[in-house]
Amino acid sequence: MNVVFLSPAFPPGSHLFCTALAARGVRVLGIGDEPAHALPPELAAALTEYVFAPEMADDRVLHAAVAGLVARHGAIDRLESNGEHWLDAEGRLRDAFDVPGLRTEEVRLFRSKRGMAERFASAGVETPPSAACDSPAAVRGLAQRHGFPLVFKPDTGSGAADTFAVHDQDALSRALCVPRPHHIVQPFVEGEIVTFDGLVDDGGEIVMSTSHAYDMGIMEVRQAALDGHYYSLRVIPAAIEEQGRRAVAAFGLRQRFFHVEFFVRPDGSLVALEMNVRPPGGFTTDMMNYAGDIDVYALWAAVIAGDSPGAVEYERRFHVAHAGRRQARSYRHPHDALLPMLGATLLETRAVPPAFAATMGDVAYLLRHPDLDAVRAAIADVQAPA
Repeated sequence: MNVVFLSPAFPPGSHLFCTALAARGVRVLGIGDEPAHALPPELAAALTEYVFAPEMADDRVLHAAVAGLVARHGAIDRLESNGEHWLDAEGRLRDAFDVPGLRTEEVRLFRSKRGMAERFASAGVETPPSAACDSPAAVRGLAQRHGFPLVFKPDTGSGAADTFAVHDQDALSRALCVPRPHHIVQPFVEGEIVTFDGLVDDGGEIVMSTSHAYDMGIMEVRQAALDGHYYSLRVIPAAIEEQGRRAVAAFGLRQRFFHVEFFVRPDGSLVALEMNVRPPGGFTTDMMNYAGDIDVYALWAAVIAGDSPGAVEYERRFHVAHAGRRQARSYRHPHDALLPMLGATLLETRAVPPAFAATMGDVAYLLRHPDLDAVRAAIADVQAPA
């Protein structure tokens, strides 16, 4: 079996998907913009061939790289990256080389927030109303019906990039003066962000699932350079699981991770924010492993290899948290003093790649404890300002 993996060295953790495939005897063929000598040793050992393509963002370069791999190794059975950045390229390459998986039209649907809304609606899952930014009249009508704040966001995008809120008519008028043909506008939804995350097999059955709660929206974290945090839940809230499963079924996912984001309003009702057909970002796949002592990389590799492990029964034994710090901020507890305070609750610290620092901070503290109050206390110690 031949699997092409795009950008196997970035973001950090991508190589673990490749090593899991290789452990199953799959021939893994990598294409990336990292020089071969810079690959982690375990990744280099897992790859049958690696094509260094520093200009792989160019479709022609990427197409030529895959064509070369086909000429040397035969037909491609799967083409993956598990990253939002490469989803569109994945679809085009699957079209060109007749590879199973999401094709261009499906990727376009899954990346469009308006397209997502249609699928959520078919599952009976509520989403925020929206208007296209290139129709000022529709946007002003949205403001009349729902009031402020309103949120401007790209119809396709992730990580709250190029997303902002307006709070009054003057700000709305200024925002509408700037052409944003690919943006949509939605009312701001007050509530906590809680996710439904997991993996489905080739029959669409959910192999494993979990849930994470976020302290605030990524838009707020990015705009104010705040110290964000989020943590896994040991028990998935019943409404999140019920609506999440309906959404996953409505989207017809196969052999993919999913990351469904919900707003939980103060009254407990849910509004679906978006469906992501990839693993949750950052270090969350490692956090999944830490929470239940499982191996989501091995489960994913089994699914990609065509196995159907069925729903895996495992205990979510711990809450696992990501608490970020920023280099530009001073904290009450210096790192060296913080370590003994956190004790066994601290799993590890990791440097965050600059590309993700706006949303995740510069340093991530990964924390684990079976008691949620203990995890929250540890987060507070990590992020206490000076």
